[in-house]
Amino acid sequence: MNCKQLDTILLGMKKLIFVVFLLLFTQSAIAGSMDERVSEIEGSWVDTREIQAIPERKNIFLQLVNDITDVVVDFPSQAEPLILKSAILLTMAEDASSFVALALVNEAKDLLQKAIGINPKASQGSALVTLGVLYYKVPSWPIAFGDNSEAEAYLLKALEVDPEGIGSNYYYGEFLLEQGKKEQAVSFLNKALGTRIDPNDKKSKIRIKEQEKARIALANLS
Repeated sequence: MNCKQLDTILLGMKKLIFVVFLLLFTQSAIAGSMDERVSEIEGSWVDTREIQAIPERKNIFLQLVNDITDVVVDFPSQAEPLILKSAILLTMAEDASSFVALALVNEAKDLLQKAIGINPKASQGSALVTLGVLYYKVPSWPIAFGDNSEAEAYLLKALEVDPEGIGSNYYYGEFLLEQGKKEQAVSFLNKALGTRIDPNDKKSKIRIKEQEKARIALANLS
């Protein structure tokens, strides 16, 4: 693996950060102290993403990884802490070197797979969507683990969990577009665009951004 290939990986990782943030930023209904701990760590993670200084971000992210790892250990049968940990790792990849970025993405992939094994419906199937996106965005072997067949399998499972979801429909539509299946993609993009957003939903801003991306994708097909 040469430096140019590794730089390509890192560039792809950085492009994934915003996607992953949209998919994984959620306030899940979890019982008791775990809910409080996950929410607190999640809030710190969101705030830290706005910090421009890389060394400062890195130190805070490392502490957040330690904090969420403690929650994972305390609640091994819950998927949500694993999902949040994967989100933090993927965000850290934005600032990392090529080798480190790839290692972080691989670790995040393993966490998402474990979360899916525990509860694929957690966070409205966001782990399924995110893993599907990772599989079709990252380079394939021997550079990374990209695999379009795996990507489609996870995205279809996400649609089973959340068939009316804006995110699940948009990202499957995007996947189909990247595969050159424009006619098939249109129905999923239209469904994502046509779903009503509840203004009281904590994730309404995220859904608005996903719908805007669906709108742009459809406009580009015209």
